[in-house]
Amino acid sequence: MAFRALPASHEDTRLSGPASESTTLGRAGPLRILLLNYEYPPLGGGAGIASAALAQRLAARGHVVDVVTSRPTGVRDPERSSGLSCVTVAPNLTLFRVRSRRRGIHQAGFFGAGSYLYSAIPVARTLLRAHRYDVVHIYFSLPTGALIPALPLRDIPVVVSLRGSDVPGYDERNPKLVLAHRALRPFTRWIWRRASRVVPVCDSLGQLARETSPSLEYSVIGNGVDLELFRPGDGARNALPVRCLAVGRLIERKGLADVLRAWSLLPRGKYALEIAGGGPQDAALRALAAELGLTSDVRFSGALSRDEIAARYRGADLFLLTPHEEAFGNAFAEALAAGLPVIGSDIGAIPDLVQQGENGILVKPGDANAIARAVRALGDDPARRAEIATRNRARAESTLSWDAAADRYLALYAELIAGAAHR
Repeated sequence: MAFRALPASHEDTRLSGPASESTTLGRAGPLRILLLNYEYPPLGGGAGIASAALAQRLAARGHVVDVVTSRPTGVRDPERSSGLSCVTVAPNLTLFRVRSRRRGIHQAGFFGAGSYLYSAIPVARTLLRAHRYDVVHIYFSLPTGALIPALPLRDIPVVVSLRGSDVPGYDERNPKLVLAHRALRPFTRWIWRRASRVVPVCDSLGQLARETSPSLEYSVIGNGVDLELFRPGDGARNALPVRCLAVGRLIERKGLADVLRAWSLLPRGKYALEIAGGGPQDAALRALAAELGLTSDVRFSGALSRDEIAARYRGADLFLLTPHEEAFGNAFAEALAAGLPVIGSDIGAIPDLVQQGENGILVKPGDANAIARAVRALGDDPARRAEIATRNRARAESTLSWDAAADRYLALYAELIAGAAHR
């Protein structure tokens, strides 16, 4: 793929950043950061949202952030025959979107991921030769980390953020992913050794990564949530039906079939469930709902925009999702920010977000009876829901801001830059 000259806005100059930021970083000016992720909104899920939120906050603080990511189908810079789209989306933040043959918005597939790597290599190489980057930040050890051997990184610190599916053993229900991890395990270990720091989104994911690489050293940095977009609704309501919301990709490990089986155990007309999201299990889940006689109590909304999802949170009475595997769980953070009581699984980082009895109820994955009992316990007690709602919003405000996550990443960058300078 031919990559033409960089736009004028990408000359290697430093913008003046806040004095406090420069002091914190122990250097004379703002950073220039190259962020690589094969998913970025509107493509992908939680990791795309996380990388976009971090890039936006770093740029807002005066740091220069270049992102090389996939181009959605139909989006193209007409001046570039290569399929590359270069867009400055905010001061100091530029997206370089490359051609990628994805299956869909939320599905890359192995071919889609591979085509991103093929298209991204020349773009990232050109950027690295044109600019003095302080940090290269990679989301997903695989596929994105596979770019590392092809890039002229020299002594630039490299951060690799682990997100879940890129860690062997995370999703044992996906046979293709299991086979790929088995074949690529030595390469995964090499990527983690080559990185200056590996950053899982939660400690349980880091512990899982150590099953592949026992000597792995890592730093945990969790996600945040958009506290302005995800906020409580107008107030508590006591009317029936109790409106319950599930948000997530329609894939097996999200446990939505278990939720539907739980709904078949509840009295009809008293609890209404909305499932927001798209994915390969859409048809199977709709068929299961029909088989269980739930068509009047369960609504499938399909894939929604971020604004539409936020509105669904504001209109719900409680949130539930009981996945079999989960790393951070962005939907749980969004539910807390919206002030919703939560029913979730007691796995991954969910117990870090949702304390049993305090913020909601946690159950074992796959236990439809326990899910049904939890729905009754919260659905039949509006006073308890109102108490939890206030508590959950306060928890989100104190622990889940994206600015706090950006602070932690900046501290990590500073540590790694200082270490590279010392060496």
